[in-house]
Amino acid sequence: MNTLPNPLGGERRFYAWRGWQVAYVVRGHGEPLVFLHSIHAAAWSAEWRHTVPALAEHATCYALDLLGFGASDRPAISYTADLYLELVRDFLRDVVAAPAVLVGSSLGGTYAIEVAATHPELVRAVCAIGPAGVSRLVRNGGVAGDMVQGLFRTPVIGEALFQALVSRASIRFFLKDIYADPIAPEALDLFWQSANQPNARYAPAAFVGMRLNVDIRRSLPAVAQPLLLVWGTAAAQTPFREASAVRALVPKAEFVPIRAGDLPHDEHPRLFNPVLQHFLGALPVAAAA
Repeated sequence: MNTLPNPLGGERRFYAWRGWQVAYVVRGHGEPLVFLHSIHAAAWSAEWRHTVPALAEHATCYALDLLGFGASDRPAISYTADLYLELVRDFLRDVVAAPAVLVGSSLGGTYAIEVAATHPELVRAVCAIGPAGVSRLVRNGGVAGDMVQGLFRTPVIGEALFQALVSRASIRFFLKDIYADPIAPEALDLFWQSANQPNARYAPAAFVGMRLNVDIRRSLPAVAQPLLLVWGTAAAQTPFREASAVRALVPKAEFVPIRAGDLPHDEHPRLFNPVLQHFLGALPVAAAA
């Protein structure tokens, strides 16, 4: 049984989707914002713990734990990018039930852009933080990816490899790469807790096997909704130098660099939150249902 805390406040609920329970936190009142976390071995919605409370004063915030992460079920299935795109689409239709602003980090930002392009009726605007899918994390892993994913999914060797990957020392080393400033002990503990839940290795195995990648080079220019791009100038997973390739595809998008690593919203919320609030405040008034 999943025993993760709820560092976002509000209420944790569950969305019954295709026979599984997908966890999300809802907090606040007003226009809907849907937050999609980044993807790595320890990923979950806790990375929004400094943003959701601030935005919930004027919006209804939904912070999703993608299937296989956080407090959601973690079945031993074949995880793919299409699975997550369909999950986000269905969540918007079934739970939010109104055009929402999507706020996504890294691959979560990639998924937000793809859903906005393919289902514009569900998405009012997008804030993508260091999105992949243009310069990297574009292609499927192929045979080599299948081999890597299969290794992590094996009962004995895979479990041992993953446990080494998600030890406190390993997670601390990883976080030092994606945070520009020293890591808060609270962040390390929250990520470690998520990575050490039962069956935690299956979704990250798909990520390592490059099964969660999406090529958004065609869909990105098709996004008609307002788009805010935020990038950490010290980002390591999707380096700041790659922002130019994304911006070239959407020159109309608002672009804000922040002196931070890959998770500026978690590392420097006092810089990130006002940027997001300003973007939201400038959006056209939502049409009545």
